[in-house]
Amino acid sequence: MDWKYYSPNFECELTLPDINYPWAGHKYFAYDLVRNLKPERVVELGTYKGTSFFSFCQAVKDGDIKTELVAVDTWRGDKHSGYYDNSVYNHVIKVKNTYYSELKIHFLRKTFDKAAREFDNNSIDILHIDGLHTYQAIKHDFDNWHQKTRRNGVILLHDTAERMKDFGVYKLWNELENKFNTISFTHSHGLGVLVLDNLLFNEISKSADSWKKHYESIYKKKGLADADQC
Repeated sequence: MDWKYYSPNFECELTLPDINYPWAGHKYFAYDLVRNLKPERVVELGTYKGTSFFSFCQAVKDGDIKTELVAVDTWRGDKHSGYYDNSVYNHVIKVKNTYYSELKIHFLRKTFDKAAREFDNNSIDILHIDGLHTYQAIKHDFDNWHQKTRRNGVILLHDTAERMKDFGVYKLWNELENKFNTISFTHSHGLGVLVLDNLLFNEISKSADSWKKHYESIYKKKGLADADQC
């Protein structure tokens, strides 16, 4: 695969200034992943204010890709992100309606377990898991959802480099690295990229070293600072 790097303008930044948000360091990779793979369906577990989700949306919009985008979240928070009122959900809706109203977007305001019942196995091209970050929670979410990803799909896990408090994504990621094809970013709290298909992995893994240099360079150049809340 001839991986193409883009220089997107994230429209949502006008109302979602996310420079200090924990996912901001990965948004350019998320954008490029969608532009290059052209997925039919992207599902995100844990959207919060939408930095990652709207990065996917921007790629779909700019590339005129026929992609269904699904965000699953209670929008009530948890012990890691903190708990919050309805204003966060209202803001996400506002961003969607302002910049991405023409896209096929679905917000499922429910728990991950309840939402899982609405997806068949082998039906998701890109799955992003970013919910509660304890080992037990992330393992449960992965076990509950990874079969729903297509055999040539990609699964993203955030906070693979984070070890504060009772965060345990890194523990699960260590296990997954021994079972699956993976690529890891260590900046911006860490992002694990799990590629289920061997042929696809063989193609994109050729770009792994340049990926790390490129996206870490953007992270440093743009001053995308790490934040405490993930």
